[in-house]
Amino acid sequence: MYRSAEQAYGSFDFSGLGYITEQVFLDSKVVQNRVPYSNDEIRMFFRESNLFDKYSKGMEFDTFKKYFFPHLYLVQEDVDDAE
Repeated sequence: MYRSAEQAYGSFDFSGLGYITEQVFLDSKVVQNRVPYSNDEIRMFFRESNLFDKYSKGMEFDTFKKYFFPHLYLVQEDVDDAE
């Protein structure tokens, strides 16, 4: 598949808009050929996760990385009082 979130996101956002629309995501070769779920099941995941809502243009890179590359997404840790 893809080695980095940047490469994966670039393959979806090939026009350089800065966001991925739901239809572009569903029409991609990765989703059509590699994902074993129907488009309705994928849309249900989008709705439950609030990835594409009616108020946003699409999914931005930070959200994409958080959901699809969670091992690369750094969560800010709480401040340690011992230091």
